[in-house]
Amino acid sequence: MYIVLGIILAFLLMTVGVGMVPALGKNVQERLTVDEYFLSKRGLGVVLTFFTSMATWYSSSLFLGAVAEVYTKGIEWVFGFTSSALAGLVFVFLGPKIRELGEKKKYVTQADMYEDRFNSRTLGTVASLIGVIFMLPYLTVQITGTAYIFETFTDGLIPYWAGALFGVGICFLFIYFGGKRSVAWTDVFFGVVFLISIWSAVILIFMKGFGGLTQLFAKAEAQVPELLTLPGPKGVTWTYFLSQIWVIGLGGYMWPHLFLNMCSANSAASVRKAGTLVIFASLIAQVPVIFGALAAAVLIPGLETPDTALLMLVKQFAPVWVIGVLGAGGIAASLSTVNSLIHAEGVLIARDLYSKFANKEAHDASVVKMSQRIIGAICILVYIFALTKPQFLWTILAQAYCGVTQFFPVTIATLYWKKATREGALAAIIGGLSAALFFTLGPVKSPFGIVGPFWGMLVNTILLVTVSLMTQTEENRKASERFYDFSF
Repeated sequence: MYIVLGIILAFLLMTVGVGMVPALGKNVQERLTVDEYFLSKRGLGVVLTFFTSMATWYSSSLFLGAVAEVYTKGIEWVFGFTSSALAGLVFVFLGPKIRELGEKKKYVTQADMYEDRFNSRTLGTVASLIGVIFMLPYLTVQITGTAYIFETFTDGLIPYWAGALFGVGICFLFIYFGGKRSVAWTDVFFGVVFLISIWSAVILIFMKGFGGLTQLFAKAEAQVPELLTLPGPKGVTWTYFLSQIWVIGLGGYMWPHLFLNMCSANSAASVRKAGTLVIFASLIAQVPVIFGALAAAVLIPGLETPDTALLMLVKQFAPVWVIGVLGAGGIAASLSTVNSLIHAEGVLIARDLYSKFANKEAHDASVVKMSQRIIGAICILVYIFALTKPQFLWTILAQAYCGVTQFFPVTIATLYWKKATREGALAAIIGGLSAALFFTLGPVKSPFGIVGPFWGMLVNTILLVTVSLMTQTEENRKASERFYDFSF
């Protein structure tokens, strides 16, 4: 296991190098500007925009959580392909417009856009708070995944608590000093490492455990045929399957850190091209996960913690060096999301709360410094959460979608519907979130098999339309005209 540990530590050292180079290339004054630290001067090209969006999308929820889904529910995970393609289309069609508006009006966060369109500081604050709160479980999932990978792949040489600390500490280092630019460059590194490692490991498992892909499916059909059916075993319904597609597909690129990616691109064309690449990348990233999880279901059935199925499979059937490479890839999958989420938490709190309420006269340097302090605090908080060792990571992430999916109808209304009003948007977000949480965590869970966040989006849309039509005041009409006259 010392070879594995050496490979993983070498990967972490390279991560620090990749993350710190962009930071060291800027002087202190330049690093402490909002435009640089938050958005990399809106200068990310196609490659950086694509990788920072793709690597952030494919995280521990894929490397661990998706494996658990396939291991227990089978190929119903193909909804992951469909939802990823749908999310890519959302990125392609909404991203360029958001990027152009962001440059014209100097938007940084979704709260900026909502406040401007609806002339409502309250709406912007509510949106920002939802983003801050619902990114925390998402972050916890990623740090948990990092810690599990450290502990499992090193046979406990790096215990869970230390693995989590390593992950948080490394991300804190380059985010604190480098901001968005360091996040983007490390995501390129993370994305390449993840893809190479996952494909290498799964191909070797095919050859050693089965002799090829055909034999894998033959054995799966004989031993776990229920995993090869749709919608799948264990009470998985078509309504669950289809509603998850729409929730993740429409809500996936509504996360605040992905909004930052859209605003950070150097042009609308770069956003459009990056979104197109994201659609195709879903196949490249997810196919080996499905194959690996099916292989684990055949070769090591009955695991109590299915999140670790691929990790356990690789430990049993792959050479030592592959274990190290896959461990690095798994950590890359986790940290590529951690860095963007932690950075976004700092941006949202400093930009939307501190500079708009606590210190309205704050200049760039003080806002960035506050963001850095918040980043440190978030790292400590998430580390504490991760020490609780949550399981079924995909389920936690799916529940986190209760919040961000409420941004999709309001974003569509912001960009395309002149009759939308601040009262309608506020009622939509609050009512939709309440419905999503009620049908996810309340006494009536997923009626008709339809997941809670989908019900939330449905309630959101109904409230948005009805309340907006009921509140067509002169003030709202002027706010709409001002926005559209300037923007379009």
